[in-house]
Amino acid sequence: MSKYKKKRESAKLDLTPLIDVVFLLIIFFMVTTTFNNFGSVQIDLPSSTIQQTDKNKSIEIIIDKDGKYYISEDGKITQVQFSDLDTYLKSAKEATVSADKNLKYQTIMDVITKIKENGVDNLGLTFYE
Repeated sequence: MSKYKKKRESAKLDLTPLIDVVFLLIIFFMVTTTFNNFGSVQIDLPSSTIQQTDKNKSIEIIIDKDGKYYISEDGKITQVQFSDLDTYLKSAKEATVSADKNLKYQTIMDVITKIKENGVDNLGLTFYE
């Protein structure tokens, strides 16, 4: 056994030649690659028109404590019958039901059902005293 330990040199890999080869390969493939130039195809697209609908207004259905129905539309309040709600709802995009808080639940559900039957998806509910 020797008194002095010999230091072992660790093996070092020099990556410089490897990086050079990789860059040369990248340059080679970039230069030799051909890109296909595909011709354009003319397509006749169908024309379309946007149809304007009346279904863009909002109405408010007010139900008082006696069960009477009112329509608030463009700032005007009109008393209507339950059966007449269809004519107002067909042209509405959104509706708000304002009802007395002491009103029967079934009365409110009847109005909500009529609103959904007429295709109004945006519905708001408010209650007052």
